[in-house]
Amino acid sequence: MIAKIFLPVCVAALSALLSANGHADGATRPNVLVLFSDDHQDAAVRAMGCDEIITPHLDQLAKQGVVFRNAHAEIPTCQPSRASILTGCSAFTHGVMHPRYTESFRRPLAPNSWTEVFRQAGYRTFWTGKWNTWGSPSDFGVSETSRVFKGGMGSHQLSFDEGGEVVRGFSSTLFADAAIRFLRSTSGDDRPFFATVAFTAPHDPRTPPAEYRALYPDGEVSLPPAYLAEHPFDDGYFGIRDEKLLPRPRTKGAVRGEIAAYYGMITQMDAQIGRILQALRDAGKTDNTIVIYLGDHGLAVGNHGLLGKMSMYSHSVRTPLIIAGPGVPQGGVRDALVYLYDLFPTTAAMVGVEVPESVEGVDFSEVIRGEKADAREFIYGANANLQRMVRDARYKLVRYYRDEARGIGSDRYVFFDLKEDPNELRNLVDEGEHQERIAAFKRYLRDWQVRVADPYRGRE
Repeated sequence: MIAKIFLPVCVAALSALLSANGHADGATRPNVLVLFSDDHQDAAVRAMGCDEIITPHLDQLAKQGVVFRNAHAEIPTCQPSRASILTGCSAFTHGVMHPRYTESFRRPLAPNSWTEVFRQAGYRTFWTGKWNTWGSPSDFGVSETSRVFKGGMGSHQLSFDEGGEVVRGFSSTLFADAAIRFLRSTSGDDRPFFATVAFTAPHDPRTPPAEYRALYPDGEVSLPPAYLAEHPFDDGYFGIRDEKLLPRPRTKGAVRGEIAAYYGMITQMDAQIGRILQALRDAGKTDNTIVIYLGDHGLAVGNHGLLGKMSMYSHSVRTPLIIAGPGVPQGGVRDALVYLYDLFPTTAAMVGVEVPESVEGVDFSEVIRGEKADAREFIYGANANLQRMVRDARYKLVRYYRDEARGIGSDRYVFFDLKEDPNELRNLVDEGEHQERIAAFKRYLRDWQVRVADPYRGRE
């Protein structure tokens, strides 16, 4: 049995913070606190179905708010997804289609970003943690920063020079400390705030502090539900960095070790989230703060023979999304299809801020409140030049491309029934009973590729 840990869960604080009746008065807009992780697959939270992971603070947040089980990154890699979240736009609009293409960001969108629009509405805007979008937080309207980490990989043992004093520690702890310091500064300040805590966890290297790693003995961690020793065909990304973290074929023992370390990273981060929420209470801001937890995308960690995130499987394109605070029902679960970049217009609607015309996301605040069941009919996705995807509430079609010049990828389609096969292990593309539906999904995908001016549009 996996060792248990008793982390302090601020139940009273969260109950006060997340009361469904805690609407702001007309004079003060709600604050927004965004807790933002890196590479967090949707299944790796106890409240979302993983009974082996220890996440008491996220679990309590879920009880006191609404959980979205179908929150998607359009492109499941860091820079494209984060640029979409900040701009409220498709990656085909903002231009960052690949982790290496940060400089392709269409800079006129920065003045219309999530943080800048809230700053213009009178919010104090704060950022701590990871930043690997083009430019710096100040280019996107962030007026206060602390311990900003530029980049995407490297040791979680970080150091920051703060006025001649060098502060060292584990990444999630350092970012939580910075957030707590900011929240203390809001006590007695009537201005609303928009604060972002961008953790680098649980991104590799997966090196949690020893006491958190010890919670998950390798042999006691289950294999993922779609474990395969090898992916069944060349998806085009076998050669990227995070797919080289383990040799092929993926052995069960090696995959269990990766998952154990992954869980340790998440549990340590969860403890820091508890500290941040306590600081919010101490600052007297609990009754008027919308709290959002999300990842930038998911991660395979052994599913389908993969380790990284560059795929169209649910473990990579989906991430936890928990929203709680004034006006949000308690204990809600939503299956509506949403993009992460829908958060920009949604939060703006929740606090009464207008969004610019450049925003392409949809406002799903009515779904949060339980007034509507759906936000979108389809979700589309992409990975650079080698994968495209369309799904609805039940079915998913993925188009794989072959890059002959580089000798990678495959020229094929796969089709899944997500209701009957949620782990996406049975490809139905050749089954006769689905041919009419598959043809329709191919049309949906082609039409979307035309709408977004996909460079691969028209390629059969």
